[in-house]
Amino acid sequence: MNTIPPVSNTNTIRLADFVRIDNGTTIYRFSTAPVAMTIPAIDSEPFNGVGVLMKIGSAQRDIKSTANETSITLVGVDTALLGYILSNAIKGSYIQMWHGFFDENNVLLTTGGTGGLYQFFSGYVSSFSITEQWMEEARSFVGIVNLSASAIQLILANRLAGRYTNNNSWQFYNPTDTSMNRVSVIETLTFQFGQDAPASS
Repeated sequence: MNTIPPVSNTNTIRLADFVRIDNGTTIYRFSTAPVAMTIPAIDSEPFNGVGVLMKIGSAQRDIKSTANETSITLVGVDTALLGYILSNAIKGSYIQMWHGFFDENNVLLTTGGTGGLYQFFSGYVSSFSITEQWMEEARSFVGIVNLSASAIQLILANRLAGRYTNNNSWQFYNPTDTSMNRVSVIETLTFQFGQDAPASS
């Protein structure tokens, strides 16, 4: 079990969320911290510090693994980059999220977790949407990217739903699965339930 170091000399818990999205060819790294930070235990490349421009939705946190969903909102994206987001395969990307805690001097606590980070979500991007919004302060349009992510357990549960009891359905995901090999033989048999077995001659 991970033990989070106690926060001393303050009644404010300072934390940041770290997000890593891997679409197979490109890895995106974001953090709600105000500056870029490198966490060698997680990734050799720095997490871009986007601060309050990124919002992480709530994720159900139980003692046991739970099928849940969450969302990520990125505000203030340059509208010139929206085409780049559309042209890259974001849907289906592997996504991981961590919490990082800071001391009263705003230095990341690295004595616990993995390099100081505590993972709270692992799953895949299930959908995304892009919108534009007028920002009065900047006197221009900015892009807003919304990502929805499903935990791995939820994906596995959906993967098993609606499967048929035949070889083709079960071997679609695992060609070496032999659990339904005898179903076709049993399908052709008629069992006389409730009757005495015929006397042997």
